[in-house]
Amino acid sequence: MQGVPVPALRDDATVVLVARLYYEEQLSQAAVAEKLHLSRPSVSRILAQARDRGIVEISIHDPGGSSRRDPDLEGALLERFGMSAAIVVKGPHAGDLDRVSRAAADVLSGRLRNVASIGVSWGKTMQSVVERLPALTLRPVPRVLPLVGGLSALDQLESGDSVLRVLASKIGAVAEPLFAPAVLGSPLAHAALMDEVSIRGVLDEAAKVDLALVGIGSIGLHSNPHLVAGMRLTPEETREFRAQGPVGDLCGRFVDAEGNSLGAPSADRIVAVDFESLRKIPDVIGVAAGAEKAPGVGGVLRSGVVDTVVVDAALAKAVLASA
Repeated sequence: MQGVPVPALRDDATVVLVARLYYEEQLSQAAVAEKLHLSRPSVSRILAQARDRGIVEISIHDPGGSSRRDPDLEGALLERFGMSAAIVVKGPHAGDLDRVSRAAADVLSGRLRNVASIGVSWGKTMQSVVERLPALTLRPVPRVLPLVGGLSALDQLESGDSVLRVLASKIGAVAEPLFAPAVLGSPLAHAALMDEVSIRGVLDEAAKVDLALVGIGSIGLHSNPHLVAGMRLTPEETREFRAQGPVGDLCGRFVDAEGNSLGAPSADRIVAVDFESLRKIPDVIGVAAGAEKAPGVGGVLRSGVVDTVVVDAALAKAVLASA
């Protein structure tokens, strides 16, 4: 683009050091930046140079890389849930979020070259995936839209930036913001907000994306309790909500064990693309780690929304066992 300076090439020693810290020692980009007294954007550009100059090929790519995946578990998930693809990552630790996030980032980087728009949710898993996504040069640059409203710290990386903006910066795009919270404390507040043309317009556009990247939540874990607390349900509404049997969530939308999306009181407090719209998105990549998430992941996979799932082996086994 005219007027934008080309980043200066770093010496090989610096590029190798940054690549080793990030890929081999598995430090986050923010941690590498702090350790080497660099900015996070500089670390991202250096990692891009490492790939462009072939350094990462030597340090990272494993000819036996398929051994890091479990084809038997992948096949079992596909047979059970009828998805397009399943990535099951082996690892030394149960619930290895880092390995799952890297695998999801690899899947995403390969598919971004063939889409005109992408939608993204929020949460710890999404933070981990977008932080590990390499900087990409895409022509044309896809639109980047939010699938759900913001939720304070759950939508922020260590740098303080939002998941949406970091993803956009990695692919040279400008994020299209949704100036609304993810969860509201009353149906009246939700109805008023959804009547706003600017908010409804962003969600309508987000429902039309070619590709969606979403984290899968499970009831009582990680960001899920923040969602429930934010709804400020009355005792009667809490009993009604629990009676519906919520097991997990996708973009703040709750599902039961059979994959049915729940209605009120939760549905009329969430600012997000609805489940029917999510089902119409051509390619939805769902990501989760940890066997404890099996109830939520199983419910979400039964909903038919997810086309590609990226999980660790312990979680895949737990989901299949519960199925």
